[in-house]
Amino acid sequence: MLVQVSAVSHPGRAERANEDGFGAQENVAWVIDGATGLGDEQLLAGPSDAAWLTSVLDGSLRKNVAAERDPAALLSMAAAEAEARFHSERLRSPKENYEIPTAAVLVASFHSDRVEIVELGDCAVFIESAEGLARFGGTEQGRALEQENARRFMGSGKGRSPEVVALLRKVRNLANTPDGYAIFAPDAASTERARRHTHSWSGTGHALLVSDGYEAASEDYGLFDGAGLLGAALQNIEGPLTALRDVERNDPHCTRFPRFKQSDDATALLVRFGDVQAASTTSAT
Repeated sequence: MLVQVSAVSHPGRAERANEDGFGAQENVAWVIDGATGLGDEQLLAGPSDAAWLTSVLDGSLRKNVAAERDPAALLSMAAAEAEARFHSERLRSPKENYEIPTAAVLVASFHSDRVEIVELGDCAVFIESAEGLARFGGTEQGRALEQENARRFMGSGKGRSPEVVALLRKVRNLANTPDGYAIFAPDAASTERARRHTHSWSGTGHALLVSDGYEAASEDYGLFDGAGLLGAALQNIEGPLTALRDVERNDPHCTRFPRFKQSDDATALLVRFGDVQAASTTSAT
């Protein structure tokens, strides 16, 4: 029913931990994008608080997927486990909301005639089958707001100034608040506003699950449209990553393509679904 074809996961900076994650077990696939921390010191042991949360979320999905195929239930179990571990493992209590680690996540469960998706944040999945190409994940409003803030604060080429950090902390403080945005967090209630989608399909097909760092090749840099990104990944999943890293290296001050960091962690997972069999390859650099 579901076979991993290939995958790549690459840190935005060689000296920092890769805070993304991905996996495919049973008939369920997922991608995770931990949000880079904004605190002056970590709350948890390990390479970073975001990497800790990604590890907990990924581990919970792998542990529970054999017994539970509903993606919303899987995500709820992961949030409850993350909350319990956060309270027991943290080195101190957070002083402000922006210190609490968060992550974007998309979980897709493949059935004989449909795929069920649950997601928070800005990860995405491209699904190609006999019915055509469909994309799910994130919100247009959220993407537009991030791009506008990046143009406003990063377009001058001054880099991540104290003003920029203050803005990012202000936005992060709104995570999972009534006036803010929904995101996965070490809080059992954080998945209550997760978005759910169902997409019907027939025959066989491919699905490409991506973090926003990989999708930047199309959404931010215009190197591909959705079909082109999937097609390029089918040929060589590292191809779009190489292309987008070339763009970022040639725009070190984030002025041509305003963004809050030169390079983001980038992850893509390509799977085949339906009555298929294939060998899998993975690249994590």
